[in-house]
Amino acid sequence: MKKLNPIERSQYIDNKYKEYLKSSFEFGKSHLQKLFVEQLEKEKLFKGPYVDLSFPFQRGKNLESLIEEGVVCKSFIRLDDINFTRPLYSHQEESIRTIGKGHSVIITTGTGSGKTESFLYPILNDLLFDVEKGNKEVGVRAIFLYPMNALVNDQIDRIRKILMHCPEITFGFFTGDTPEKATANTRKKLGEENDVVIPDNELVSREEIRENPPHLLFTNYSMLEYLLIRPNDYAIFEEQRLQNWKYVVLDEAHTYNGSLGIELSLLLRRLTGLAPKRPQFILTSATLGQQGKSETDIIKFAKSLTSAEYEISDIIFSKRIPLQQTPTYRVKGSDYQTIKDNMESLEEVKNIAGKYYSCNAINVREVLFELLSRDENVHALSALLKSGSKEFNILYNELYEFMSKEELIALIDIINAAEKDGIGLFDLKYHSFVRPLSGAYITYGKESKLSLTKTNEIDGMKAFEVGNCRYCNSPYIIGKIQRREADQMDYLLQNKEIDIYENYGNDQYVKIDYFLLENAVNEEEVDKEILEEYSVCAKCGEIHAAGNLNAKKCKCGDEHRFVAYRVMQEKANEEDSIFNNISQCPCCGHKGKSGVVKALNMGKDEGTALIAQMLYEAIDEGDQEEKQVKKISLKPMSMVAGTPKEEKVKQYLAFSDSRQQASFAAVFFDANHVRMLRKRLIWEMIVQNGYKDMGVDELASYLTESIKTKDLFQNDMGSHKNAWAAILVDLLRVDGAYDGEGLGLYFFDLDIHEILNEFSDEDIEEAFAQYNCKMNKEELNTLMQVVLGVFKVNPAINYVKSTLTPEEKKDILEYRRFNNYVMFNCPKTTQGVRSFLPVKGEENMVVRYVKSVFGCTSEEAKNTLDLVFNLLVQASELAGSEKILHKHEKKDAYQIDASRYVIKNYKTSKFYQCSKCGRLTPYNLRGKCTQDKCTGTLSEVNPDEALATNFYRTQYKEKKIESIVIQEHTAQLERKQAKEYQIDFKNKKINILSCSTTFEMGIDIGGLETVFMRNVPPTPANYVQRAGRAGRRKDSAAYILTYCGTGSHDYTYFSEPEKMISGVINPPCFNVLNKKIIVRHLMATSLGYFFRLNPEMFKSLEALVINGGTEAFKQYMLSHPADLNEYINKKIIPEAQYDEYRNFKWIDEMGGEDKKMAHFVESILEMIKEYEKAKEQAVKEDRGSDSDYYKKQIENLKKQDVLELLSKYCVIPKYGFPVDVVDLQVYENGVPVNKYAMSRDLKVAISEYAPDSEVIVDKNKYTSKYITLKKNAQFTKNWFVTCPTCRKTNIFLSMGDEAKCKYCGQDIGTEVAEYYIEPSNGFKSGETKESTRLKPKRSYAGEVTYVGGGKTDEKRLVIGNTMGVETSSDDELLVMNKSGFYMCPECGYSDIFKHGPKTPQTLKTHKNFKQYDCGNDTLEYIRLGHKFETDVARFTIPILDSLDKVSFPQALSFLYAFLEGVSIALGIERTDIDGVLELNLDMQSYDILLYDNVPGGAGHVKRLLSKEAIVSSLEAGLEKVSKECCDENTSCYNCLRNYYNQSYHNKLVRKLAIEVIKRILFEIDGVSESYQNERWHWNSQVSSSKKKMKLILGSDGRNPGTETADEIWNDLLDDCFDNDEIELITAVKESSPESISKPYYSKTVKIEETGENFTANLIWDQKQVILFLNDAYDDYLLAKKTGWNVYCTKEGFDVAELLEKVGE
Repeated sequence: MKKLNPIERSQYIDNKYKEYLKSSFEFGKSHLQKLFVEQLEKEKLFKGPYVDLSFPFQRGKNLESLIEEGVVCKSFIRLDDINFTRPLYSHQEESIRTIGKGHSVIITTGTGSGKTESFLYPILNDLLFDVEKGNKEVGVRAIFLYPMNALVNDQIDRIRKILMHCPEITFGFFTGDTPEKATANTRKKLGEENDVVIPDNELVSREEIRENPPHLLFTNYSMLEYLLIRPNDYAIFEEQRLQNWKYVVLDEAHTYNGSLGIELSLLLRRLTGLAPKRPQFILTSATLGQQGKSETDIIKFAKSLTSAEYEISDIIFSKRIPLQQTPTYRVKGSDYQTIKDNMESLEEVKNIAGKYYSCNAINVREVLFELLSRDENVHALSALLKSGSKEFNILYNELYEFMSKEELIALIDIINAAEKDGIGLFDLKYHSFVRPLSGAYITYGKESKLSLTKTNEIDGMKAFEVGNCRYCNSPYIIGKIQRREADQMDYLLQNKEIDIYENYGNDQYVKIDYFLLENAVNEEEVDKEILEEYSVCAKCGEIHAAGNLNAKKCKCGDEHRFVAYRVMQEKANEEDSIFNNISQCPCCGHKGKSGVVKALNMGKDEGTALIAQMLYEAIDEGDQEEKQVKKISLKPMSMVAGTPKEEKVKQYLAFSDSRQQASFAAVFFDANHVRMLRKRLIWEMIVQNGYKDMGVDELASYLTESIKTKDLFQNDMGSHKNAWAAILVDLLRVDGAYDGEGLGLYFFDLDIHEILNEFSDEDIEEAFAQYNCKMNKEELNTLMQVVLGVFKVNPAINYVKSTLTPEEKKDILEYRRFNNYVMFNCPKTTQGVRSFLPVKGEENMVVRYVKSVFGCTSEEAKNTLDLVFNLLVQASELAGSEKILHKHEKKDAYQIDASRYVIKNYKTSKFYQCSKCGRLTPYNLRGKCTQDKCTGTLSEVNPDEALATNFYRTQYKEKKIESIVIQEHTAQLERKQAKEYQIDFKNKKINILSCSTTFEMGIDIGGLETVFMRNVPPTPANYVQRAGRAGRRKDSAAYILTYCGTGSHDYTYFSEPEKMISGVINPPCFNVLNKKIIVRHLMATSLGYFFRLNPEMFKSLEALVINGGTEAFKQYMLSHPADLNEYINKKIIPEAQYDEYRNFKWIDEMGGEDKKMAHFVESILEMIKEYEKAKEQAVKEDRGSDSDYYKKQIENLKKQDVLELLSKYCVIPKYGFPVDVVDLQVYENGVPVNKYAMSRDLKVAISEYAPDSEVIVDKNKYTSKYITLKKNAQFTKNWFVTCPTCRKTNIFLSMGDEAKCKYCGQDIGTEVAEYYIEPSNGFKSGETKESTRLKPKRSYAGEVTYVGGGKTDEKRLVIGNTMGVETSSDDELLVMNKSGFYMCPECGYSDIFKHGPKTPQTLKTHKNFKQYDCGNDTLEYIRLGHKFETDVARFTIPILDSLDKVSFPQALSFLYAFLEGVSIALGIERTDIDGVLELNLDMQSYDILLYDNVPGGAGHVKRLLSKEAIVSSLEAGLEKVSKECCDENTSCYNCLRNYYNQSYHNKLVRKLAIEVIKRILFEIDGVSESYQNERWHWNSQVSSSKKKMKLILGSDGRNPGTETADEIWNDLLDDCFDNDEIELITAVKESSPESISKPYYSKTVKIEETGENFTANLIWDQKQVILFLNDAYDDYLLAKKTGWNVYCTKEGFDVAELLEKVGE
């Protein structure tokens, strides 16, 4: 493939993607297939590329000028690796001046802006001024804080070069990589690692840094925490050594949000509190907000983070240089292309430039700068992109008169290359976005319709979701049978709740029904009783079993009914059973543990793996095709050879937002690549051997050699096994219709020609004629190939020479890994034996095939098959070593030797296609389709034409044969391993690095052109950072591709990518008053003081835990030491808002002992006890080596680093991690593995790490199996029960028979109560049985429940009579795992509860985590839960009433629309906030409770305490749900649905959300906000709004006439049925004057502001009065909100009042 330009690259991915979709989802040769292809062509699945422009930064003075001016000291000239004559960026000059005046600053200039120089130059300048004055004192002058070590290392590399010849300034980095002592070899080794000479002024060991603290200290915040606690390291911060401390630099400060921001704020208070005077702060960040608008927010953020004061003038923004030259000519488009093709020739480029101006420049870049700066095309491009990114086609449409697309691409490339005096014209990058389909929805009936947009109906007919079998393309209806209470009938509804691609740990919540439209069971593989016939209404979806004659039916009519066959799920206790999919296709018999049906909304893993593969192909350098023809030469060999051209290595970074996603992506992509490559290799061997037929052994030898030579597979199987893996996957038909045979490329034919050559055609005709199956030799060969295919699929193939292990077979061959045999007639089901003839019934697949071909009876077909089978057996018995069959040791059952197969291909053998099912086959016997039960006819076909656009076939024929190395890079990996992968990637040894957010910031990974994002990042800040990793090369523009998943967030930005590419990054916002984090920091401070007094207690874990250190610490704290108290009160928390923590109130409140510390001590002692016990057991059983092992483990544990364990157990702050963190400790064969850092917030861990959940790390899969128990204590049992009245969850610590609801006082019985435990000690892994290629299984957290108990803020917001808002801190919420578990109280072994009767206990023998038998076999039923505290905002909105069935879905739909709006409007990550509904009994409505997902709260929801914030959030939410992403009567992942609200998907309706938001916006428009201290109460007597909504009358009903009042009331009485309404209207009539205003009758009315409709019995348009009868009560409730005078007979009304309003 030739090298593609960015537009071709995008087109390639778009075309390949659609090609894949057409190839993967088929509906046979039907009308639906045509519709599908037509709709697919219309779908916009790919956007872009967008082109983004960045103007160069404005220049200021150079350093020489600043030295002359005296701003920079003269000694500065001594520094190396600095260009003194090159102009600085103006913001760098501004930084030097502002910092030099003693100001703290915020440098917010974005990526690539030289932020490092902005803070480094002024600091070095200050130090050199001091040197000039003679101040060379030891001691820290500046501390540089970074989010991660990799950034520290990058910075040190730069500092080394600058200070190489400036020994007076010392520097050093103090991280986990810094050695304790420097040996004679340390500097040399460090220099070799970094390819530099380490100068003497670099302090390279911790010992050196303690003894003589460097002027410049580089570290990360986690290590700074350790430095403040360790008694030895504290020497760095002794007061006399901080006399000259001036600066703290916080790089990438915009990343410090949420809990991390709070952590840093407190850490900096503790640090600066040690110095005699506060230092200056220098914050650097991505571009925050907008200059002129965001200064107040930026200052607020900086102040919260550093506790320092800032002025607006302290914010340093970047300044840019727009194009300044006046355009004087227009360069021809063809000249751009010529320049691009001759970039290495100055002469050629100057010749072209000379056409337009007199060129004197001396290099290509400068020529281009001069040429393009006056070019009208360049100025036009600049003007188009000045306001933000634009799609390439928009740019081309504006410029097409002057250039072609290729010429515009060339122009963009040469603009990037243009440069003069270090300044370019502007930089351009390409950004593309791709999304999956949301599903396929079809109707049944006379004319089927299909939609690729989510909808409940199409043209009045019910829309059903459809999918395909992964292996044979059989179509399925995917849905759920649900009973409607209103009519007591069952309906087949779309699945709205369950992701069919997830691997659920618990099946009871995930049942989905699958239906086939044909009874096409392949009894060869599947029990035919697996199908159940149903009758379905195509109009309304009503469904009932066809055999149920008494079933209640809909009234739509029989003409709309069709038959569907429900696939019965396997028995619940079977190993392969799954409920969100089916594990076996009844049509083809294929099995799949992750399900065989795929919907058209591809799962994220499959979708991103596919796009990742296409992207990798699209960035190919085209080196394969560029082979020059060699010519004979008389030159010496050395001259002929020349210099080999360096091959460019294809590379990109793949970003995911979660560790597990990144980890599994690496595994999944690798598996996908291997699957394709195996088939591609087979085809290549066929091509290289001239398309000749080859035996399997010959093919295996060719494959082995090719794999070995090119080192193609990154596994440890070796080339021989990998060759056989490739062969067996196709031979055993593992991939079904997607293998070589199914796609008309190649097939494996059994070599039986020697057997058939024993007979003449006459012999064969005579033998089979007696069974009405007369055939010739060629036909017999075809028949045998087809019917003996049973051996392939069962499978009964002998392939021992492959040497594959059982584990390898399981991974490669999946459900075809078994070693089965085939018997001619097996009378009963036997393990490992399959029958050739039917076991039960008259027919099976082979019998039906013979009958179909010859038109014979079943008995004749069986006799024919008897002859065939016997022929094969006899031939094998007479043969020598070359037998076809291998006989079972004990039974007359056989396997076929794999070596007897020959691979043939379509170039030399014919293929045929079925007229009905469309399948290809090499076997044509009298035109009959080989597919079971298919009645189609075969005809010869050219596969190249029939499957010309098939994605898979193209891949198998053309995919580049290459090794692709992909690895993960996440926080789960050990630091050393992660660094190794980083270096390998930089050195081009890894092609794709699948990373989480670890590579988001400026870590040096070399030149990189391409970035792939597997989801839309949370914020534009993340996007800019990730996109910024590409584009470090000047010779081409960067290419960024983003996969936009089905989630609401991703869809928002797919709709408007410009908002992500050029979006505004809002300054972070967090609330520093977080109790848990404050306590952690005060604890760390106290430990630091304690260890300085008692350094011996810090030396080891033994000293601290075993020898009484923790008890001494407890006594120390109880003594309330005065120096510690003064430091905390005056330096760390001097403000009044921290009063509750001062004077040791924080520790006294806990009874003098910190719970986290107590748990830490218990855990360590328990671990030692376990090892001691295991050691004693080993001694007892005379296992000497085991005994020594446990002894060493105890010794190692006692020596472990105190701080690492204090951090691990969250005794001290754990930066970047949530507050309640637990670990999954990995065990292998009962032994702990310590090379991974598997830790999660407990809120996440109760699902992700729950027993039976799986995790992947570094391509290994582990299964959680044990809950880590507490030492000498049971978990607290938290009994819970939901009140039936107010629906709130009540939690009790003991279960009594009777109790009252804590919220509403209602009596509640606790006999049905369950209890949950908080697994605060974490989890342990057990044995893992599943392949890493299967998605990790997990159970799921249920909905969050509001518990309350927080502190309500005094200030409450009131907006008229429409809304009241109050916020609170430390409110409690409860999250529980949806599933229950049975746990062993002795060892923590746990099983997830899947189905069946739920009992308090169950019996099961099991092993403990050390893999010894546990003495207890009684498991107790538990739930897993976690209570967390956070900030909550309560919205009381009376119009969200709770009066009818629509109320709950309406409130839910509004809640999720509002959350989306808040996220968009306030720039908060959607996962950082969430919400719940709470019933408000007083107002008979639902309150909306929004909360921060950050435990402890981050202040996000408290920003909603203003009308402006609420309105902007409502408007953003309205815009989100108003997009036509799905039918308005449902919802989808693009609007209201997300992964976490799956249980509510069937209740979320886009239309309901739109109506509520419009109404609220109408109510509060023009109403001023007010604040009050007491809780707001709605006044039901006051109209919500003084305004009245505009009503539009429909054309139906009757218009006003000349009727009298009596006639009006009589007409109305005719419509009355109930006595009460007759009585009331009669009273109106009797009291009415003779003449009243004339009304409209039975009118449909539309509310203009909300779009809602209702029907009024009478409406007086001019008087704004509406009257409803009893049966229109729902319409009455809707009309009430219009502000009109609304009356209803059902509620009664004042007759006189009504008559007064309608009187003339």
